[in-house]
Amino acid sequence: MHEFFIVQNIIKTVEDIVQQYPGKKITKAVLLIGKFSGVEIDLLKTALDFFKKGSPLENAEIFIEIEDLKLRCLDCGKEFVKDKWDISCPYCGSLNTKVISGEEMLLKSLELEEET
Repeated sequence: MHEFFIVQNIIKTVEDIVQQYPGKKITKAVLLIGKFSGVEIDLLKTALDFFKKGSPLENAEIFIEIEDLKLRCLDCGKEFVKDKWDISCPYCGSLNTKVISGEEMLLKSLELEEET
């Protein structure tokens, strides 16, 4: 259940950011979660619903974007997407690959507006 810890850290980050913009409120937040980040999306949503009460995210729309596992072959140079954790290149069979995306967890964007 590390999703609760993740959400607490997201809220702390948001609180730190919103302090830099007095008189503003958050209307939208976008999270980017890689398919292979280890985060259970349903648990993350449950944790967000629970912990956002009383936080700057309480009335914000929260969107979660899912990032595919994308790799680059360091031998043939091609990029490809995988649905399962398999680092082999589908073009040349090499295991000499590098993860480009799909393992991340980040706060992608916040939208703020004047409080009324």
